[in-house]
Amino acid sequence: MFKSLVDVLNINLRERNFTNIKLPSELQEHHSEDSEYIIKNYLFQSSQFRKWRITLLNGGDKLQVFNTVAYPSLEIESPILGIDILWFGISKKLLAVFDFQPLIQNKAYLKEYCSDLNLIKTKYSNFDNEKMNKIYDSNKYFSPWVIICRGNKSHLESDLNNVFNDVLKQYFKVNDGIQLNKFLNKSQVKKHHIQYDQYSSEKDPADKLFKKFFGEIWTNNFTKNFLFPLSKE
Repeated sequence: MFKSLVDVLNINLRERNFTNIKLPSELQEHHSEDSEYIIKNYLFQSSQFRKWRITLLNGGDKLQVFNTVAYPSLEIESPILGIDILWFGISKKLLAVFDFQPLIQNKAYLKEYCSDLNLIKTKYSNFDNEKMNKIYDSNKYFSPWVIICRGNKSHLESDLNNVFNDVLKQYFKVNDGIQLNKFLNKSQVKKHHIQYDQYSSEKDPADKLFKKFFGEIWTNNFTKNFLFPLSKE
């Protein structure tokens, strides 16, 4: 369903010389016992990004999910890109979250690396229509300009592709602009990446969903070895 988004992302990754990292077969593609749900995963790396992962969940008319998270190199203090898009086909509801997820909540850091998201929020004000819920602490790994949409088919068809393209373009611009770290040294960057994975593995609301669809054993492997591997450190 989200083929246009995947195509745009793949074009950008190819243009920036990302390498496609081969995953174990059980992580590349996995089916629920009744094959009602199919999950596919992709992993990329480059000199600038230690990890760029993509997950697609196909649940037919019930549920379609596109998730991508980009982790910059441990030598770079820039934020982690987080994008979650869910389409509930039966109810025709869209949930989309875009953010430059900051490593720290320092005001100068946020302004330096995350504030340009506000330009996109302003440009697509009808799309950005929701506040942070209680699942996550908005003071941890979320910027003040996180874009959240609880919408319908009109949001899916009119703005989603444009918001995705603008967020991706701006995120690459932020990373391309970094010459020297201003706020964190390399050991601090690594520490915050580890803490991000630990926090996310504990708070990720999709964990229960994956366990329901694919079982606890596969989901634990998926979480620890693909989604948030630094959570083990």
